[in-house]
Amino acid sequence: MRINLYKRIVMTLGSVLFCFYTLSAQESDPIVIGVGVNAVDNSGSQINELLNISDNWNLSRLLQLSIEKRFDYDYGFIAALSMNKFSDGKTINTEYNKTNLDYFSLDVMIKNYTSNYFLDPKHANIEGYAVGGLGANFIGSELAKTINFGFGLNFNLDYHLRINIQSIAKFSIDSATAGNANHFQHSISLIKWIGQKQKQSKE
Repeated sequence: MRINLYKRIVMTLGSVLFCFYTLSAQESDPIVIGVGVNAVDNSGSQINELLNISDNWNLSRLLQLSIEKRFDYDYGFIAALSMNKFSDGKTINTEYNKTNLDYFSLDVMIKNYTSNYFLDPKHANIEGYAVGGLGANFIGSELAKTINFGFGLNFNLDYHLRINIQSIAKFSIDSATAGNANHFQHSISLIKWIGQKQKQSKE
């Protein structure tokens, strides 16, 4: 059953990548790829213990991959695949976790780069955005379907290379069990713009 689940994830991600490829052939706006790490907080404490890293943040097998299509600087459409593990000793839904549970998530979201309303997106060294969309989160063998909302920042290292920091609140569409509760996911990634016209980087 788990193998079939992984196949579905790979097929879905493949479909998303094909859509991005098609868009890139039609648009001059860049595609942005990212590689980073993520932390998941499924403690059930809401924002009361948001920074209680030792007890609540899960930091194991913490890979995150993302691909984003930008549109006219102001908007982006992103798909992100994350891996993590809920470790023994962490708090899950206000309870002490006694087993290790694999965590996988596939999120498809839309970004609005709100900083563009008051900063020039072609020259600013930092850009901020609001993000929202849908997520499929697998905790062990259970599926959590979520509605996601969050915020993020990009810090320029170079015009085409940036550091991304993001925090997302994931609200469960299903009942709040160990496998499908509301939770937070935080990430930090190195992102690179590809396919951007070179003349834009000189403006």
